[in-house]
Amino acid sequence: MPNRVRAARPTGARVGTKRRTGDDRITRLMAETLEEGLSRLQGRRAAVRELRREFLGTSSSFRTERLRVVLDGGKPLSVFFKDLNPAHQMEKALALRERDLEPSVREVQMYQSVLSPERFGTLHLYATRWEPERGIVWVFLEDGGRALLRNCTDVDRWTAAARWAARFHAATHDLSDAQTSFLPQYDDTHYRHCLARVEAMLPRLEPPEREVVRRGRDCYARRIDWLSALPRTVIHGQFFGQNILMRRRTSAHQIAVIDWETAARGPGTFDLVSLTAGKWTKTQREAMWAAYFEEYQATTGLRPDWAAFCRELATVALHQSLEWLTWWQRRRSLSRDFRRFMNELSGVLEEHFASG
Repeated sequence: MPNRVRAARPTGARVGTKRRTGDDRITRLMAETLEEGLSRLQGRRAAVRELRREFLGTSSSFRTERLRVVLDGGKPLSVFFKDLNPAHQMEKALALRERDLEPSVREVQMYQSVLSPERFGTLHLYATRWEPERGIVWVFLEDGGRALLRNCTDVDRWTAAARWAARFHAATHDLSDAQTSFLPQYDDTHYRHCLARVEAMLPRLEPPEREVVRRGRDCYARRIDWLSALPRTVIHGQFFGQNILMRRRTSAHQIAVIDWETAARGPGTFDLVSLTAGKWTKTQREAMWAAYFEEYQATTGLRPDWAAFCRELATVALHQSLEWLTWWQRRRSLSRDFRRFMNELSGVLEEHFASG
């Protein structure tokens, strides 16, 4: 019996005859792609008997769908589909982001060469279809659910994410160049590019803003050589609560980290600073720092110095505040995030660099 692929109308969409024909064609291509990928993974032929699509309007960047798939034999499978074509991003993302294919390539390579569902609890990669000349840049992943860490106020869950980051950084610290050559490097060139962007931004700021950013720039410029010498590992690059899924408590892993297009090689503290940014109390933030510190010690057997670790976190927080300010300054009319990172910079300077 031939496979029967049925497409559900995307939520809220109005579909005419011409659109329906196009949707059905895409749905059949999705099914074919999944069959090829799942057959390779399982080592035997997988046949898609039914595929239903649900467009996710909650996506903030790339277009995503939740696919309900029935395989031959009646076995159901929930799949998360991500359209990595930068030209197909959501409307707000198109206004904010470059239409650059490189981050999409990086995310696929991370799943293919670095991420391990068994070791790290990251999502299983089921299939990809890479035909950018046809506008098709697709990835099919395990559906990890809808519960994001950013919507959780339980500090223990955030502390678990800090411990996960420590284990991930320890495990990827010594990966070969062959496995990580596609990743950007947080090196002297990277830091000096940030400094140049800060310099270029200064004349465009209001006087009170300019004074704060100038203080940050001066402190940062004196720490670039030191930053450049820090050991590097694989980092997520934007290890925020919105990029961390909370798995069901019955799972062997508590979290699943998603959206790896910003991955790089840099100091692991970059991810920890991202995770602990925002409106945490000093006690809560330091609890997450301590969890990461203790887990990294336990995993590696190393005995880093706590005071040096805190100094590194302060300098990394300074860099991140400045880097995000340069990004949002050109887009400040579209978001309140510029003000948010001005507050982050002011807090970092007051707490850690008051003496300059």
